[in-house]
Amino acid sequence: MYFELAKRNLERAKVRSLLAVVGIFIGVMAVSAIGIFGESLKATVLSNFEDVANELIVSPNAQEGYRYIAEKDINAIKKLPYVDTAIAIKSDYLLVEAKKRRAYMVVYGMDEKDVGEMFKAEKGVIRLKGSCVIGKRIADAAKIRVNSKIAINGREFRVSAILEDSGARFDINPNSAIFLSPKDFEKVSNAGYTMVIVRAESIEKVEKLKKEIEKRLNSRDEKVVVFDLKIILDRIEEAFSQINTFLMAIASISLLVAGVSILNIMLMSTIERTKEIGVMRAIGAYRTTILRIFLLEALILGIIGSVTGGMLSIIAGYLIDYAILKDVTYVFQPSTLLYIILGFSVGVATSIISGLYPAWKASRLEPIEALRFE
Repeated sequence: MYFELAKRNLERAKVRSLLAVVGIFIGVMAVSAIGIFGESLKATVLSNFEDVANELIVSPNAQEGYRYIAEKDINAIKKLPYVDTAIAIKSDYLLVEAKKRRAYMVVYGMDEKDVGEMFKAEKGVIRLKGSCVIGKRIADAAKIRVNSKIAINGREFRVSAILEDSGARFDINPNSAIFLSPKDFEKVSNAGYTMVIVRAESIEKVEKLKKEIEKRLNSRDEKVVVFDLKIILDRIEEAFSQINTFLMAIASISLLVAGVSILNIMLMSTIERTKEIGVMRAIGAYRTTILRIFLLEALILGIIGSVTGGMLSIIAGYLIDYAILKDVTYVFQPSTLLYIILGFSVGVATSIISGLYPAWKASRLEPIEALRFE
């Protein structure tokens, strides 16, 4: 009975009811679509770091007077549980001469296999036996080509490959670096191992592996510093979650406007139906009955608007992702459903809260005063 009365009352003012529904569905669609876009943006950014998420960087602790990592410590790391691979790297700032240009640059001593796994050649083939591989920035600045000769600390090496620009990395920046084999590196520098890149078997075992390394190498002295790249990913994820919450809060302003619209409609309805309420009260209707009818009207408006907005938010999220990210891969993921449910819940809650005051006001009308109302 309550539902039929509420439905009849809403149908009496179709245009106003429709406007209220439109306000709710726009608000719900904005909240859910922004949430979907924010989650897609976060997933897109984090996917660029998936390859390094299980990496730990072990460096000598300069604060305690350690400049290099001892070879026996590197062998100890390789034998630890949870280790998938461990790449020992030597590096030094060395004088490089190419085409009458001279500059000090970072030179790494690494196995050819490790360089090939970590980076891709844009030109040439990665070969380090008697040759070197250079970063794209160096090649562009000095106009060096594949098979050109460069001198490192007075020794000549032929460039076998120029690496692709791999953007910013947390372990090694290859764009401004030169790579030699460990054997050739020893011919131009006396530097020892300055870094070990350790990959855990899985991202879940990163924390355990970090503790194992610190326990094994730092039991007496703090010889090394272990940097966990997963911490950076956690910070990025946290930052994007905060940005997403902020954007959703802005989008929810439209829901606030819709709530005010419902409040206005229900108050108008209370005034217009004062005599009707008086009749209902005169023939024995309880205050709670009037309250329930008005709240049910607000609930119906909220449900219709929220369901419509939730369904359209998928299309809106798809279009936003396509327009900004040029990728819609992450639209259809479990978090999308969560944001639709969140938008629906906020929309319905806004409608009920907006209808509380008009419903309470209508239920407080005295029958005699209501019947005298003109």
